[in-house]
Amino acid sequence: MNVAKMSIIFFLLCGLAVSAVSQEAVSLDTGLRNGLRYFEGRLPKGTKLAVLYISSESKNLADYVIEEIVGYFVNSNSLTLVERSNLDILNEEIMFQLSGEVSDETVLSLGKRLGAQTVLTGSIDLRDNVFRLRVRAIEIETAVIQGQFNVNIARDRYLVNLYNAGIKQEPPASETKPNETPAPNRGSSQPSTGGSGVRLPDYLLH
Repeated sequence: MNVAKMSIIFFLLCGLAVSAVSQEAVSLDTGLRNGLRYFEGRLPKGTKLAVLYISSESKNLADYVIEEIVGYFVNSNSLTLVERSNLDILNEEIMFQLSGEVSDETVLSLGKRLGAQTVLTGSIDLRDNVFRLRVRAIEIETAVIQGQFNVNIARDRYLVNLYNAGIKQEPPASETKPNETPAPNRGSSQPSTGGSGVRLPDYLLH
């Protein structure tokens, strides 16, 4: 076998190794840190950023991810963040539905009204044995996707407990009184943050 063929095989094997490593599951904090460093390198310094929402079956998990994203960029001083209180006001005004999908047009419109240059959206959901975290940045003016980061998050005890804490539990049928009208949902207007999914069983804690 000549040197040229050996070189080709070597690079192919290296490519396969890199691909396999990129699919390995990491901890939630590591996945978030790697993803936010990725965006920090792609977005111009000083970009005015609005972290709109992270969708999940668990509102608790979605809120945690949002808080970590905001905290990271506040401490890094690389981007300028839109005040979250302004975002909450606009969310209430346009009455996002918790279970509904938010269109790109709505995302861009909201980002523009907030005075942002870029919006950050994403999701974190359980896929087989791991959670899948997806985050993307969209430029308001051009609607161009400036970057998208996807990573598998390892399912550990801390993450499962965090997920389950944000899942609403329906009362047993025996506790429902005849002719009783269910109370209206007065939860957050945060779009697509879930809260009505199924709790994960105890065996997933191990």
